[in-house]
Amino acid sequence: MTSLRDLPLSALRALAAAARTGSLTRAADELGVTPGAVGHQLRQLEDRLGVKLVRREGNGIALTRIAEAALPDIDRGFDALASGLRRLRFERRADTFTVAADPSFASLWLAPRLGNVRAALGRLDVRVVVSIALDSMLDEGIDLAISYRNSSAKHLASAELFTERVVPACAPALIGNRSDRDGAGMLDRLPLLHIDQTMGDDVYPTWENWFTAAGRQRKNIDHGPRFPLTVLAAQAAISGMGALLASELVLRQHFRSGQLVEIASEIPALTIRRRLVWPVDGPKARRAAAVAAALASTATADASDLRLTTS
Repeated sequence: MTSLRDLPLSALRALAAAARTGSLTRAADELGVTPGAVGHQLRQLEDRLGVKLVRREGNGIALTRIAEAALPDIDRGFDALASGLRRLRFERRADTFTVAADPSFASLWLAPRLGNVRAALGRLDVRVVVSIALDSMLDEGIDLAISYRNSSAKHLASAELFTERVVPACAPALIGNRSDRDGAGMLDRLPLLHIDQTMGDDVYPTWENWFTAAGRQRKNIDHGPRFPLTVLAAQAAISGMGALLASELVLRQHFRSGQLVEIASEIPALTIRRRLVWPVDGPKARRAAAVAAALASTATADASDLRLTTS
């Protein structure tokens, strides 16, 4: 019997990838290695077993009859390993409830309101991590995600949290005493600050979206400093570097303090919908649904204060 120490896992992964893709090049892309490395792994596995596993077929490769017969067992083995890894992650976090959210939202809205979901959490300790792709929730052990996206995956449930206005803003000193700050023309010449869409939430509006909605054109819309987080871009706007297009929820404390002012408000604000997403099954699925309900209730209570529209 082959021991775990003797299992050629890398070579078996190469075989499974080659079978799925029918190409050494595509298998290499999937595994993050070179085609030569995949070919070398397959040859080593053939030498070790003393059987031919793949053959050339046109511009690609195909499995031999022996390899085709063994492939289902190999696939089931990798599925079992992946399942075991997920179980280890879940067990390691058995006493923790993990929430994924973008850092700006987590620091400015979520963190101050975690006390409102204490009852729903029970004895679990909450852990907040940065946003992830929704299809990675199970693999990453995420119990609840707060995202702009609404997954259609059957294994995920979702509910809307609220709709946010996305508005242009800048430091008062940048516009001085101009009386037309509410007009769209305010943004024809101001330098623009940008938020990089690096967290999978590519539905977040850009300046190009704003100018299109306003029915206006501007050259060099993409020019200007870029920031990975809204909170960082807001600090740059406060310093007078330029105008920022961002969620009112993130900017509201700066509006209240007078560090930033909303401009071009004659143009109807763009909006984004933030959603709660959680796994339907799993050891914390019911807990996730309860936490989601508590957060939605908190958002409803905040709606008038934040000028957010709950859905």
